[in-house]
Amino acid sequence: MPEPSPQARRYGEKEIGKILERATELQQSEPMNPGAAGLTLAELEEVAAEAGIDVRHIRRAAYELAAPPRESTAWSRFLGAERRIVRETVLPGEVPETSFEDLVAVLQSTVRDPGHPSLLGRTLTWQGGNADASRKTRVVVSSRDGATTIRVEENLSQLAGGLFGGIGGGVGGGVGFGLGFPLAIALQSEIALVGLPLAWLGLTYFGVRTLYRNIVRGRRRVVEELFSRLAGAAEDAIATASLEAD
Repeated sequence: MPEPSPQARRYGEKEIGKILERATELQQSEPMNPGAAGLTLAELEEVAAEAGIDVRHIRRAAYELAAPPRESTAWSRFLGAERRIVRETVLPGEVPETSFEDLVAVLQSTVRDPGHPSLLGRTLTWQGGNADASRKTRVVVSSRDGATTIRVEENLSQLAGGLFGGIGGGVGGGVGFGLGFPLAIALQSEIALVGLPLAWLGLTYFGVRTLYRNIVRGRRRVVEELFSRLAGAAEDAIATASLEAD
């Protein structure tokens, strides 16, 4: 029995993924058409919807692509990750006042930590954090002069201080020197007298550094999701208001 033609055949999910992946490779291998203007985010969302891809993932990927470089300072290199996670963008158009309540709903459904929203004029501010205040989240959405600014910031300085000061200092320094010295004296080794406490301190530091980096990686995902959902909701509100005005 002859195979059905590509036009008549129905493709499964895995085959669809392979076709899209191969088409992307072919597109990249061809020289860029000087007259091609690319696709807007709205056009990308239409293509994604036809391919069965959730529009929210397209928006999030687009915003992540536009994310600024991560903080690279002496402190961030020492800690293993940044102390502040910041995402900010400016959208054309203003979010109508009636839609700010919807943005608060997006915040409350995305962030599990308790928070307190406040609205002053056309500026929405949301302050939140976990129970022990080791991390603090601040969100500001401001609409004025024909544009909407969205900024999401999470401050992890207190978390870093607690981990490196508490675990690193307490376990690394306290246990390392507290047990290292007696053991070195028992071994009657001058090298061990210095080496054992320092080795334990070093192991503790790298362990805490890895822990902090993993925590920041998880918080970064939360901030990215919150940012993309807020930006998407704001864009939808601006577009709806524009259609109603027309």
